[in-house]
Amino acid sequence: MSAASRGAAKSASTRPKPNRRSGNTESFSSLLQVHRRVARASIRRFLETPVSSMMTVFVVAVSLLLPALLFGLSSNLSSMLAGFQDNAQVTLFLQNEVSETRGLEVSESLLTRSDVGTAMYISPQQALNEFAAATGLNELLQEIVNNPLPGAIVVTANDASPQAVESLVQQLQEIPEVAVVQVDSRWLQRLAAISKLVSVLSRVLSLIVVLGLFFIVGNTIKLAVENRKAEIRVIKLVGGTNMFAARPFLYSGLLYGLSGGVLAIILQAIALYAFNSNFELLMQLYESQFQLQGFGLSNALLVILAGGAVGWGAALLASLRHIHLIEP
Repeated sequence: MSAASRGAAKSASTRPKPNRRSGNTESFSSLLQVHRRVARASIRRFLETPVSSMMTVFVVAVSLLLPALLFGLSSNLSSMLAGFQDNAQVTLFLQNEVSETRGLEVSESLLTRSDVGTAMYISPQQALNEFAAATGLNELLQEIVNNPLPGAIVVTANDASPQAVESLVQQLQEIPEVAVVQVDSRWLQRLAAISKLVSVLSRVLSLIVVLGLFFIVGNTIKLAVENRKAEIRVIKLVGGTNMFAARPFLYSGLLYGLSGGVLAIILQAIALYAFNSNFELLMQLYESQFQLQGFGLSNALLVILAGGAVGWGAALLASLRHIHLIEP
């Protein structure tokens, strides 16, 4: 090897090698800057047409609000049903000839059962006093010589499910001192069926709403692509890909979806505030402290993210489809 060759090899070995990590960092930073610039431009176009933009956002918000309200209604019905089931009681009306002493003995024996939580004996005189206080007929009832009301035992089951309560009722009917067993479980079963129906309706409506939002956002993006057809041709002429040309429209679809989700949360809060005051009056008649609950932070974020995802997906499909048809 000549001296010149050895010198070239030595200089090549001492020459600094390119840093791949630095190159990757620079490319990621430049890509991030491009996306930031495109996102700002999309927000600027959104604000430049406030009327048309808010119309699209409002339609998206209403579309998201309908299934979200049904989900909230189903959740509130389930909570209400659980509260009523926990307080579901079975009333045992005793035979007229059963004395108070025997009634107390039957009540205490029921407490030994594993499926009974509480058992409270109500004497005929106590029942008459409660009836008089509830109806306001104190003076009239005082003139009654013979009390027509029987003794009763109010039982609360440990398991408040309809099947367990029904099984308990059948066993309590076999007690000799019991004349009639009364349980208000039929309306609880109806309420459970309504809650299940609302849950199914909310799922079906969610699928319909997603399809509808794809058409709504997709049509808006289609019009935006048509208005910027000349700009897209220039991008293709200089070697830009369809995905590169679609970036502004993807951010526009994402912005429509996120804004619609935020507006849907605001509309839900307004509707809940307007409805909750009258609902509280209804619950007071049932001596219940139950209150309607809103979406909550996690569900609210889920609605907003769902709107953004649907808007982005609709913009992706619509923009790529129409950009592909534009010849450079």
